[in-house]
Formats: sequence, C-alpha cells, structure tokens
Amino acid sequence: MLTELLTKDTIQLANFVNTWQEAIHLAASPLLKNNKIEERYIEAMIHSIEKHGPYVVITPKVAIPHARHTEGVNELSMSLLSLQKPVLFGPEKPVFLIIVLAATDNVSHLQALVNLTKILQEPNQIDSIIACQHKDDIIKEIQQIVAKEQS
Repeated sequence: MLTELLTKDTIQLANFVNTWQEAIHLAASPLLKNNKIEERYIEAMIHSIEKHGPYVVITPKVAIPHARHTEGVNELSMSLLSLQKPVLFGPEKPVFLIIVLAATDNVSHLQALVNLTKILQEPNQIDSIIACQHKDDIIKEIQQIVAKEQS
C-alpha cells in the first residue's frame, strides 16, 4: 500500500524551506496538482497545527500533517517531501521529512500507516531516507525496508 502511494509523482526533494507552512504547501503540491486533495485541505492542515501545536511531528525529524477527510480529500493519497536542511515545526522540533496523509475515511489509510510506522520506528531508516539524493533512491529505500519488514 505504501509503495503504491509514494511514487515519483508524489515524492519531492528540496534543499530547504523557510517555514513549516511552506513545507506543508510544497509537500502537498503533488496531491493538489493531481486533484487528490483541494486547496482547503492544505489550509486545514496548517490551521490544525496552528491551533494544536506541532503534534504532527510524530518522531524526531518526521512530520505527518493531515486533516479530516471532509476538509477536501478527493482520493486516498500520500506525498513525501525530503529536505536537506530541517524546518522547525516548533522549538526543538526540526523536521527533514514531511509526509502528507490524505485519507478518504477513517479506515482506508491504515495499512499504509502501518507500513509507514515500521519505517519510522527505526532512526537509522529515517536517516537513510533523508540521505537519499534522488526520488528513485527514496523509492528503493522504502521498498527495501517494507520488504525486510514483511519477511
């Protein structure tokens, strides 16, 4: 499931961004471009973090911004932005990987989230994804980790 959602079309690499809001806009842009989400979904993600704080930073170096499926999700989708220099989501919350999750309901995204959790529970796996310089390398890294977890 995860490798079906994270593809060359939904993965981006950038050197840096100035703000976490800019990071969310950039990370979500492939989903917006392909009509998987609406602009209001991006605004809902940003508003939620402004209201509740950087709760989307789920492990060091990684944020998974999301909002309710009723706030502009057209299709189950996920995108990933990898930064060379971290963006701060809050004090002591530097983030290199921003993974936008857009779910159409409360269930359909769970398998992708399980796979993602397996990747993110190992700091060295996170670092190996951050170290990738090309989309193909990120895809290969994710495929290898998922395959290793399934064996």
